[in-house]
Amino acid sequence: MKKPRIVAFINFKGGVGKTANVVNIGACLAKYHRKKVLIIDIDAQCNATFWVLKRKQLSQRLEDPSRTVYQVFHDHIAGTKLFDFENSVIRGVPVSDEGFPYIAQLDILPSSIDLMSIEERFSGMQGKPYFAALHSGLKDCVKEYDYVLIDCPPNIYGISKNALYFADYYVVPYLPDFLSLSGFRLFSKLVQKFQYQVSGYQNKKFNPRICAVIINRYRSIGNVFDQSVNELKLEMRNLKTQKLIHQCSAILTPYIRDCVRVAECSNAHQPVIIYGEKSIGAYDYFKLSDAFINHIEEIIWAC
Repeated sequence: MKKPRIVAFINFKGGVGKTANVVNIGACLAKYHRKKVLIIDIDAQCNATFWVLKRKQLSQRLEDPSRTVYQVFHDHIAGTKLFDFENSVIRGVPVSDEGFPYIAQLDILPSSIDLMSIEERFSGMQGKPYFAALHSGLKDCVKEYDYVLIDCPPNIYGISKNALYFADYYVVPYLPDFLSLSGFRLFSKLVQKFQYQVSGYQNKKFNPRICAVIINRYRSIGNVFDQSVNELKLEMRNLKTQKLIHQCSAILTPYIRDCVRVAECSNAHQPVIIYGEKSIGAYDYFKLSDAFINHIEEIIWAC
């Protein structure tokens, strides 16, 4: 059986487009490329979950955290085995008002606000690594998928480190400005440090796994954004030399332009290719999904 591509979308800065990238790239991979895609929401803010689920589906999960990714972490900490993937995953999201799935190949394992308690509980664990909860609980469940996209919290604490341990590669959503550039450099160092710390637990050769950057909310006004992107390209060359990011890592194109339809579609609980299929946001994500597949399957996997 073909191994699924497990990709964590992560940046310790908030508001950079992580959830928008996960939902919209996932939707394009499933709808246009006929890939079977699972979104795993591990952010206690539940943004990906709120994005693709209607009110009735949401209320069922908010009332029963055992049917969310929370149970995976709880089982790992408590030593129980209560998580039931089939009872927790929601297939064919989002759904129309009539209850029909817009994208049959797109599933989500929802999050829960109860994840807020997990970080503190990690500190009391003994006898097994806290960072292996996702891997232990889901490695057998995700085999049916072509792609597993993980929407991470805006930090690099214990829950995010679970994604780093579980994923094959990491994609960094990015806003083209100076603060993001400084943060990307520091983030790369923290990720490498964690990878070294856990390398003894994994049966794979150490290899920097930051494989791609996605530029969000790009504006072609003046030269401020272009200058910021050029500075990022130079920084990525330096980080490759220092072996902090993957040698084949790249900035994926096209950049996601600032688009009102992308901003609005979460309120409609739909990806932009459903909500505003003729918008520039839908076009950008359609083209970006081509670049994403080419990069992950033909370039990164071959390196």
